[in-house]
Amino acid sequence: MNFFDAINIHVAWKVHLQKYLLGVAVADVDLHTVAQDNRCELGRWLYDNLAQWQDQPLYWTLIEQHTAFHRHAGEVVHLHDAGRSAEAERVLHQEYAAASHALVQTLRELSRLVDDRRT
Repeated sequence: MNFFDAINIHVAWKVHLQKYLLGVAVADVDLHTVAQDNRCELGRWLYDNLAQWQDQPLYWTLIEQHTAFHRHAGEVVHLHDAGRSAEAERVLHQEYAAASHALVQTLRELSRLVDDRRT
């Protein structure tokens, strides 16, 4: 897993969602995909490596944060699609932003842990 890429991809989602709220065509914004935490590369890695990392509390924190990230992203899309764009904007800048920030911080910590295990 390249944690640097995972961080960049998840950070870029805020831009994707903002464009979606502005009506700019974003091909990869689908409610059913965005809301699922096992469809992106990081999600697949998290669930594929459960046996290897299950003893690490940081791993479980990352799973929880990653799930929250995708839940809030799905909520933004759902609210916007339901015509509740102002509420979607609020979720994007509050709950989603907080979840994204926490996810990135934990990804950085896990990256250091993985690097330490390799040495």
